[in-house]
Amino acid sequence: MLCMAVPHLYAIGVQEVSATSSVWKVVVSLVFVIAFIPACLWLMKRFQFAQMKLGQSDIKVVHVQSLGAKEKLMLVEVEGERLLIGVTSHTISHLKSFPSKANSFASMLEEVDRENAADHKNNEGAA
Repeated sequence: MLCMAVPHLYAIGVQEVSATSSVWKVVVSLVFVIAFIPACLWLMKRFQFAQMKLGQSDIKVVHVQSLGAKEKLMLVEVEGERLLIGVTSHTISHLKSFPSKANSFASMLEEVDRENAADHKNNEGAA
């Protein structure tokens, strides 16, 4: 009778080892997947930067100035010419063109302000 009990106990032990082995397989698989996702994201980001460096884009964003939650001014250089554009959630407006030799974004904004003030004075004088 003892001979019949030993194989049964052995079978229970094998099932416990098998269950423990299955749990470890699941844990190792989960750790692999959790580590694999950030690794893939890092590789994608790295290749994207490599493609951006290799590709010679004719459009460069020189500077961005946020004006609010969804509004901003962007200084963009295209084929040696700098463009000041206004960007909102609904539209993109061309505000002014500058030669590429302009000093800084701040000086360009000051120039636009001076021209707008002069236009405003001319319009008041005409009225």
